[in-house]
Amino acid sequence: MKAKDIRKVLILDQGNPVAGQLLQKATEVFGTDGVQYVMLKAHRTHNLVLAMMDETVREEAPELVLLGATALGEEVAPALGVRLGTGVAAHCVDIKVNEEGRLTCMIPAIGGRAVGEIFIPEAEAGRPAIATVKPGIFPQPEDAAFAEEIPGYKVIDIDTMAADGKLDPGEKVQGGFRMTEIVPRERSAGSITGADIIVCGGYGLGSEGVWRKLEMLAQRLGGAAACTRAALDAEWGCAEDSMIGTSGKAVRPKVYIGFGISGAAHHLCGITGADTIISINNDKDAEVFAASDYKGVFDAEQIIDALLEMTE
Repeated sequence: MKAKDIRKVLILDQGNPVAGQLLQKATEVFGTDGVQYVMLKAHRTHNLVLAMMDETVREEAPELVLLGATALGEEVAPALGVRLGTGVAAHCVDIKVNEEGRLTCMIPAIGGRAVGEIFIPEAEAGRPAIATVKPGIFPQPEDAAFAEEIPGYKVIDIDTMAADGKLDPGEKVQGGFRMTEIVPRERSAGSITGADIIVCGGYGLGSEGVWRKLEMLAQRLGGAAACTRAALDAEWGCAEDSMIGTSGKAVRPKVYIGFGISGAAHHLCGITGADTIISINNDKDAEVFAASDYKGVFDAEQIIDALLEMTE
């Protein structure tokens, strides 16, 4: 698909910051001259959101649909693709226009060891390209009201659709689920989301004991402890919501310090927004060094011990 052929972009607002991130990125890629942006507010149950998106796509006829790769987005996107008979580029780490002017979705591939390019076919009426992006991959807009300045910007929500008789938001929607209450989960003080300093450990830490030292170091530095998928799978006590990568979270700290991390693409794509990346690894050829601002070829535990001694 040529980027110049995209005249309308539909974005799902699930009630979290990713909608603003997607909107800002889309305006940067496609501009605002001759392109309309439609925001669909639909943070409800899976089946209801799917019905709303299906109806909205048929009504608005966008060439591109963007969703956050959240639990809800990961369910709705493929189901919508099946309904519309179109493809889905899942877990994109970037969306850009290549030198040929083609819309290109960047996707981690080969177990995260590489990033592949997905080219979306020409969109047909009622069959838009669909892409999902992990929250935090793109920066948050500094001005929350920037959308109001976009020419032709349009917002649709469930109440509007119900009032127009296009959707019944009643008690039962295909599958029998009903949303009764939304209770946001409280984040701990050490949450990696929004932390200015993140200390991250990989499988190269070697043991749960070293992970505990890393957690202590993060606390003393006033930051948050994070981990890679390999460290999480080792069951050292890392929390699921502390994992960074395509299957975890994308972060944008001022300082990221990584210990014992090899540098797989699926982890590195989660730290591209960090201002400064510092990496410690005993392998001088570790891939993570190519993405680092500062690097040290040392034993991770020895450096952690030294830093703990300095911060006593």
